[in-house]
Amino acid sequence: MGSDRKMTDKSDNWAPPEDTALAPKITKEEREALDKAPLATLRATPDSLAARLLMGELAKRYPRPQAAKGKAYAREKTLVDYANAVGAFVADLLAAIEADRSEGWLRCSLKKEAYTGQYVKWRMFDAARQAFTEAGLVEHMPGYPGTYQFENPGPMAGKLTRYRATSALLAACEAHGVTPANVRQCFRFEEVMPSELVQLSSPSVKTPKTEKAQRFRVQVAELNTFFAEHALTHPVIKHLGWVRKFHQATNLQTYKWNKGGRLYSYPQNAACYQHHDGATRLEMRIDGEDVVEIDISSSYLTIFYAWCDQQLDTEVDAYSGILGPTDLDRQVAKFWINASFGNGNLLTRWSKDFTKDFRERLARKGIPPEAFNTKAYPMSRIKERALQRHPLLARWGQEIRGRVRGWADLMFVESEIIIATMVDLMAKGVPSMPVHDSLIVPASKETLAVDTLSHQFRAKTGVVPKLTVRRPWDF
Repeated sequence: MGSDRKMTDKSDNWAPPEDTALAPKITKEEREALDKAPLATLRATPDSLAARLLMGELAKRYPRPQAAKGKAYAREKTLVDYANAVGAFVADLLAAIEADRSEGWLRCSLKKEAYTGQYVKWRMFDAARQAFTEAGLVEHMPGYPGTYQFENPGPMAGKLTRYRATSALLAACEAHGVTPANVRQCFRFEEVMPSELVQLSSPSVKTPKTEKAQRFRVQVAELNTFFAEHALTHPVIKHLGWVRKFHQATNLQTYKWNKGGRLYSYPQNAACYQHHDGATRLEMRIDGEDVVEIDISSSYLTIFYAWCDQQLDTEVDAYSGILGPTDLDRQVAKFWINASFGNGNLLTRWSKDFTKDFRERLARKGIPPEAFNTKAYPMSRIKERALQRHPLLARWGQEIRGRVRGWADLMFVESEIIIATMVDLMAKGVPSMPVHDSLIVPASKETLAVDTLSHQFRAKTGVVPKLTVRRPWDF
């Protein structure tokens, strides 16, 4: 199966040599989907008769060029290698759909050296992706190189080529009983950690080797090493380690590393605990022990108040009663405030995207999406009522403490609080797992974790948070 070296998730700043055109014109929504495309690891192997029959048939129906040349035994071995490449490619394509994060797009390296020592060799993958493209089994978005000198035209960072399964490929797979929903039962996936533990996105550029970036790398590596010493058990959830992601690095020369900074668990698929709901996360066990999840209530709003030198009232719910007494009223008010933080300015209208996003959130919380009607909640009324409760929100989008701040600034402060808490707990031998604005710890360490999180929040902001604890026996 080749050497033990794995094709880890490397930076997205190199591209196929044959694709020299700059990035094609695409919409903002298409760009967001392409940016979220997972890297093809091409290490999935068949774990069912259906998978073996599927890859064998596809390999024969869409053969590699010059496949008929050479001696019989060599042709047979080559066909097996090619079928393995086809299977690994198809498995990654279906898994990208199953993950439901990139509209099915998959990121693929077209650098030959990236396949040295890998389960799937370059010539086999190259043949498979060309055969599939010509047959209409995949659509692709060509990659492009970044600039190599400042005077060169084009973007500073390149993009890997993206591929996505077409309806024809999905139909061929379904005919063998292999679908995105069951691909992980049909194929065995070997999950890998990214080689870069500190990543830059929005835009996605290669992480520079600076002193500050290295300090962050060491910190994340220490957290990963420490947690690996503990046993996490759950029927479907897996955790290999965390990657810290920063945003808005438009100028690496002046970037201050203070935008974003959350820890993201890998693998980034359906096995990721951060993608599951709270009840499912509380089914996890750390070293055989029940866990609890400590949530920072109204995290962004509390940090925003602190920037304005105010303490948010922790004795009352920050969202209840703004619009009315019902849970739907509360959810609308909460969404408007947090979406305004994400928007950079206070929201003034229900766009299609906001409406769709909110209805999806309602569904995840067990509230019928059809219960919400934009006409019953005009933005003008929401804004008026929200400002009556939280008049400081009128300052959002304006200068605060000398500069205009945005969502990435809020996220950075929050991430610093969470990570400082994890580091403090690690020093006391306590493992923890972040979920952005909450922290999961062994149930026996609840009091210690609550005290530590509260202390770190106050140390970073000057105010105290409202913390709520969810326990398995609450569900």
